Amino acid sequence: MEHLNTLFSTAKVDAESFTALLDQEHKALVDRDMPALELLLAEKAPLVTSLAQHDRAIITYCQQVGIQPGESLEHHLATTQTAELLNTYHAFKDALQRCKTANERNARLIRHSQQATGQLLDLLRNQGESSQNIYDSQGLSSRSGTPRNLTKV
Repeated sequence: MEHLNTLFSTAKVDAESFTALLDQEHKALVDRDMPALELLLAEKAPLVTSLAQHDRAIITYCQQVGIQPGESLEHHLATTQTAELLNTYHAFKDALQRCKTANERNARLIRHSQQATGQLLDLLRNQGESSQNIYDSQGLSSRSGTPRNLTKV
């Protein structure tokens, strides 16, 4: 039991640390601070490794007692272990959920930035819907179809 309590406590601390880095990453993404993002990536790598190790240890425990991770684990802990261990598990699960939420928030921001950048690149390449038929590659076309010089536009 002490092993599980230590495992869940350590995993909770790592999840909280990862969430803090994700919050810093969010600020760096909003500020478009690429050097900060590179540093955060380096800081996140050991925590990802550590969280993966915790996951493997939890899966190993579940296999040893013949249950599935998730709800079966929670039920197992509620029925066979102490309330303290169950509380530690719930704290770990809550920290993991906050981590997941922060990661999804950053992923949405990254996707949005990629789409906006892609649209801007399309406009620059004269491939976007709003820029079609305004200029050709020499800057000589207009919506009315009458060619005009780029300097007169």
